[in-house]
Amino acid sequence: MHSFTTERLLIRPLAEQDKELYLSLYTDAKIMRHIGTPFTVEVAEQAFSKTIRAMNKPNPTMMTWAIITLDKNEVIGLEALNFQSPDCAEIGVMLLRRSNGRLLPEEAINGLLEYGFNHLLLQQVNARYASKNLATARVAKKTGFTFIETNQPADNLSIIESVYKNTWRGQYIKTLLG
Repeated sequence: MHSFTTERLLIRPLAEQDKELYLSLYTDAKIMRHIGTPFTVEVAEQAFSKTIRAMNKPNPTMMTWAIITLDKNEVIGLEALNFQSPDCAEIGVMLLRRSNGRLLPEEAINGLLEYGFNHLLLQQVNARYASKNLATARVAKKTGFTFIETNQPADNLSIIESVYKNTWRGQYIKTLLG
């Protein structure tokens, strides 16, 4: 699992120093409104520890990165890949509210797509989001995800969109770091 930079962002593996960010995201009712019930601090702390342990396994099925702005060295969010199979993963992104409106989620997602396709050998990445989450729907479209009718959950509460290595085109990673 590498760190990498895009035009404006450093994307690096989640670390102990990111605990405060993790807790603030998962306990914030507004950020969690389309994801689920906000965590209590205790539950968020347990989830953070579980995430760190999962990432340190020899063959992790989940990888999480912190998103940092290069200009201010400010940690602004998280993004993750949860593997559904060796060549398919589901992506997730959470940003602090003050980071919205600057096209940062698109840049972070595109960087992670490039990393996933070129370094993790993924062939498909899925994005699942609440059907009422119009902001995420716009970001998914901008980053190349497409709606496929046969992939949709039966409950109609969420939407799954996908992007494929053989059709995705993009070069967003500026530097790949150890």
